[in-house]
Order: sequence, then C-alpha cells, then structure tokens
Amino acid sequence: MTKVENEKLGFPEYLEFDAEKTRKEIVEFVRNNVKKFGKDGVMVGLSGGLDSSTVAYLCVEALGKDKVYGLILPDRDTNPQNTDDGMNLAKSLGIPHEKIVISPFLEELGAYNIISQEKASDRTVLEQIAARNPIITERELPSTEHFSPTATVGASSLSVKDFLAVGGAKTHVRMTVFYFHATLKNYLVVGTDDRSELSLGVYDRYGDGACDISILSHLYKTQIKQLAKHIGVPDHIVNKTSSADLFGMSMPNESLIGLSYLKLDDILCGIRKSGLNDEDIASMAGVKPSIVQSVRKGLKDAAFVASLPVSLPLL
Repeated sequence: MTKVENEKLGFPEYLEFDAEKTRKEIVEFVRNNVKKFGKDGVMVGLSGGLDSSTVAYLCVEALGKDKVYGLILPDRDTNPQNTDDGMNLAKSLGIPHEKIVISPFLEELGAYNIISQEKASDRTVLEQIAARNPIITERELPSTEHFSPTATVGASSLSVKDFLAVGGAKTHVRMTVFYFHATLKNYLVVGTDDRSELSLGVYDRYGDGACDISILSHLYKTQIKQLAKHIGVPDHIVNKTSSADLFGMSMPNESLIGLSYLKLDDILCGIRKSGLNDEDIASMAGVKPSIVQSVRKGLKDAAFVASLPVSLPLL
C-alpha cells in the first residue's frame, strides 16, 4: 500500500490504495476501450499539471508512444511555465505532440474584449470574483491564502458572469480543437478529471470535463498524487500547485475551493461512509462542522448541474 508522506489522513481506509494494482487496471482499461471503440489511439490534453501528466504516462504504457497524441493549447493568459512543462513532458515521453495557440479563436469570439489582459492578470480581481462565486460557501482557506497583492484594477465593476463566460469559452474552444484532431486521427479523447474536483462540479461538462473515456475520475486528488509518484511522473509536476490556469494570475484550485485537497478528500470520504454525522466527519478531517455542511451543499449543487439538460417526459 502506498501512503501520503508526512500527512495524516482522517480516513486512511478510504484514501490508501494499491497504486500498482490501480496502474494495471487503468492501463488495461485504456487498451480495452481503444479496441472496443475501434480507435487507433488516444488524444491527451497536456496542461503541464498533475492530472494530465499522469494520464499521459498511463496512456503511453497502455498503447505505446506512437498511439498517444498530445495537444498543448495555450492562450493569451496561460502561464508560460505550464506550456513549457506540457511540451517538455511530451518530448520526454517521446509522443507526437503539437502546440496550438487558441488566442485567435477567443479574440474572434470577442472574449478578450470582455476581460482585458490587465484584468485577467490581477490577483485581487480574481480573488474578488472567487468570493462572489464560491465553490463551497464555508471556506477554510481564504482566497488570499497564497497571494495578497495590491489591486491595480477596479475590481468592483467586474461581473462574475463575464469571467464564467470567458473561462468557459476557453475550455470549450480547447475541447473543440481536441475533438477536431481526434476525429481526424480516429482517436479517443481521454479525460483528465479527478474525483475530488468532479464531485464539486469544478469541471465544465462541455469543456474540460468532456471526453470519451475518463481514467482518473474514480480517484481522489491525493490518490492521483500517490499514483503519479509511483509511475514516475517528474517531482516538479507532482508537487506543482494545481490550477485551472484560465487567467494570467489564476489562483490555486485549493484557494478557489476553500479547502486543501487532503481535507477535502477526507470530507468526501467521510460523507460517503455510512453512519457518520457531520460532527464525526469534521473531527476526523480537522475542520468545523459547517465546512462539512458546505461541502454537502456543493455536492448537491454539482449533482444538479450534472443532471442537465432537463427534458419533458417521454410520450
């Protein structure tokens, strides 16, 4: 069994797992589904982050480097380091890959007219937007947990819907590009979603959540970190702070969610463990009961969105 080093887990019986067994299961799952759907390989989006890098490693093991195609799709606001990490990972794995800058698509759409580069690069602006549109309402981590800059833009005039529209446009454009190239190559699109973020609806079902097969969505973020270490993903990627990287000063996902992944995963495991009340879960996870209640609400909100579209009953 693998363990998270130097970290105490509230629900070790749920978060500890056999990384080698999981590796084998995922590799077999990829092989079987490529064959089942009659595809010639898989398409992977490489963001330079933990989840996408882990997916790329597993797919290469499953199919060989020649049947895994990596796409790196930065735009005006993407952190250049993440782009470099994605490119370098593709080169180190030896997989065919391509970088396509999607800025022209977004510019033609008018996205950059809505949010200027100055606003997209201002940390305080993003913090205020996150505070107005929280993933969970009761937070343990303030949005300024990692950064506390001086505002350079009048954030009070910003609209949450503007940021949601532009952020959504970026993920939708990326997915359009993925499926365009995947169809040309007769490849499956492999998702890079994880159970922790998927549970709270962090992914857009028509954007970064769209895929043909999902190979990490049964694993919590803390488990993926263990798996990544086990299969040899570079340490600097394993230890990198997770971020959606939609804007120039994009906050870490933990700050957007309001909890560390370790505590979030503990709470999610506790909620799924029958017989435990919120006080028990809070005690095990080391948080206030109100935070457990907030996560429950986040789960309910995410489940509603996942149930869309709403339709009339069948005749």
